[in-house]
Amino acid sequence: MSLIDATTRIQKPAAGFDPEALGRLERHLQTMIEEEKLQCASYLIAQNGSVSASNAFGPLTHASDSNELQMNSIRRVASVTKLFTTVAIFQLIEQGKLFLRQSVSEWIEEFKHPMYEKIQIWHLLTHTSGVQADPSYFQEPYPMGWWNVLFAFEPDTKGRFAVTDAEEAEKMRRSAWIKAVLSGKPIASPGEQWMYSSAGYSMLGEIITRASGKPYEQYIIEEIAQPLGMSRTFFEVPKELHHEVCVTNDYDVQRLEKKGDRTYAPPRAGGGLYSTLEDLFRFGQMFLNGGHLDGVRVLSRKSIEKMSQNTLGSGIPAHSWGAQYSQFIYGIGTSLTRPDEWLPQGSYGHEGAGRSKLLIDPIRQAVTIYFLPSNIDWCPEAIDGTHSILGSGWL
Repeated sequence: MSLIDATTRIQKPAAGFDPEALGRLERHLQTMIEEEKLQCASYLIAQNGSVSASNAFGPLTHASDSNELQMNSIRRVASVTKLFTTVAIFQLIEQGKLFLRQSVSEWIEEFKHPMYEKIQIWHLLTHTSGVQADPSYFQEPYPMGWWNVLFAFEPDTKGRFAVTDAEEAEKMRRSAWIKAVLSGKPIASPGEQWMYSSAGYSMLGEIITRASGKPYEQYIIEEIAQPLGMSRTFFEVPKELHHEVCVTNDYDVQRLEKKGDRTYAPPRAGGGLYSTLEDLFRFGQMFLNGGHLDGVRVLSRKSIEKMSQNTLGSGIPAHSWGAQYSQFIYGIGTSLTRPDEWLPQGSYGHEGAGRSKLLIDPIRQAVTIYFLPSNIDWCPEAIDGTHSILGSGWL
């Protein structure tokens, strides 16, 4: 049953949330749209399992004749996908197929090298593996991703050193992206530094595929999204729903419409899902319920507890796009609210580029989601300003 619809607006005040803060939030979002810092914006605040407040503003797309963004509009949620990947890993742990401190090399043979053999599944989940960080993470002047060197590991079928054995060529094609990620040496030893690595999550997606026997994307939809009733969550949005997807530029449109062959591409475990406010609310509520929703259990309470607690002890060094931390904390696949942040302490979740966020607050039994689509790479008012208002709203 749908909990919100396209026209849902503020419903009832959340217990302990300042109604005036909702007004500030809406004025803040509308102002950023008017100043063209955001194309549009939407949010949902829920407490104790029901929606307390929600709204949507601005155009759905960048087209001049665009319809308005709706509460049930679909948006690419980028790295929020990593939470789904983490849930999948924990499901397979509960089935006895994986364990946190298991060596990645037991599943991916390319890790069987002295430089990589000490990396464990836990390291990939916590961004402490030392595997290639996201481009520009260190604010390097000329960022480069693993895909820029992919060609070096694909089979040469025409040149002087052409690979003529079909089986060998196929093996090279399937492993090319893995070797590209592992090219060069690790930036740090496992557990030494926190370095955000979407490539590490692609490795987790590969492990999920091999351990479950299902392609990663199929596993996420069949084992997590569908059981939770997330009917508008996809890796490939059906064509008949394309007109309901929020896009901000032509690249967004091309990515939405592209249906290329992914036989040799990495799993989209670091980012690739499309979803809605309501679907992410259902996903977040599952966490608050201890792993179940509407009578369907997808995870144990123990797994939720382990995911949502700091797993880095007193903290480790992190660079994090210029923000220097000497004692960075992180959950297992979850971003924990740090003491220097305005959001409610004890909350956790994940952000996604472009921009989206799912925040789970077990103390207040609240779930908050927002979509803040924009073509501006970094806009502090969009993230920090919104966080300040949301954080100040809880009395």
